[in-house]
Amino acid sequence: MAVYTVHTTYRNIGSQTMNRVGDHQFIADEPTIFLGTDAGPNPVSYLLGAVGACLGASAASIVHRPKSTVKIKKFEVEVTGETERFADKSSRVAKIHVKLTCETNLNPAENQKFIEETIHLCTVHNTLKDAVEFSFEIN
Repeated sequence: MAVYTVHTTYRNIGSQTMNRVGDHQFIADEPTIFLGTDAGPNPVSYLLGAVGACLGASAASIVHRPKSTVKIKKFEVEVTGETERFADKSSRVAKIHVKLTCETNLNPAENQKFIEETIHLCTVHNTLKDAVEFSFEIN
């Protein structure tokens, strides 16, 4: 089991928050049309980025296994999210579409299994899949 902690501080500038994890920090904000200052991605963008980053990390974990012969030639992920707003002005991410382009040294059937295992290992996808409608487009 791993434990992750992110410390977030509201900066009182538009909608900016400063987020710290270990030695890393990153700003989240909202676009100016939502009264932010557009100083960084908004939280939904970070969520979608977490899906793509986790898929990449999951693919890397397979490649780096002892005795693995998988070589990634190209691995690109485009993640699109669709939000819905409710009458009480709350909202949620309702749909996530993942476009995954993966080229390896494997034959097509093995490449498909590699992609399926990558998705299966993705912690972020596993966390969200029961709460958000996911669709995958594999190229």
